[in-house]
Amino acid sequence: MIDSSVAVKWYVEEADSDRATDLIGLELVAPDIIRVEVANALWKKVRKGEIHERQTVGALPHLSASLKILPSGLLMDAAFDAAIELRHPVYDCVFLVLSQELQVPLITSDERLHRRVQGSRFAASVAPLRTWGVAHE
Repeated sequence: MIDSSVAVKWYVEEADSDRATDLIGLELVAPDIIRVEVANALWKKVRKGEIHERQTVGALPHLSASLKILPSGLLMDAAFDAAIELRHPVYDCVFLVLSQELQVPLITSDERLHRRVQGSRFAASVAPLRTWGVAHE
C-alpha cells in the first residue's frame, strides 16, 4: 500500500523517486482519496512553476491503472478517531486505518507521518520509502 507522497514521485522527480517507481507493477492498494491528493499535489507544483503541466498528462489515468483503489467512506469514523489520537490530519489517517485493516504496510515518504506514529498503535503499519527497498531486498 502506498500513500500520495509516494505516488507523486511517479510523476515528479524528487528524492527517492527511483524507489517509488520501483513499486510500479506491484500489487498496490490505496484509498480513493489518493486521486484527489495526487491531483492537488501536481496542481500545486504546476502553479508554483516547479513542473510544467505537460508533465502531468496521463498521470491520473496511470495512477488509477497502477493501484487497486478502495473506497474510503467507511473508514472515516476510524480515521477521524485516529486523527484525534495522533493529532494528525484525517486524510493521512485514512491511509493508516486502511493499512491496518488490510494488514499491509503503508509505504510513505511523509516523514512527519512516520514520526507521528512512533510509539502509537500505528507504528508497525508505516514503512518509510527511503528504507523500503533496502529492508525488503
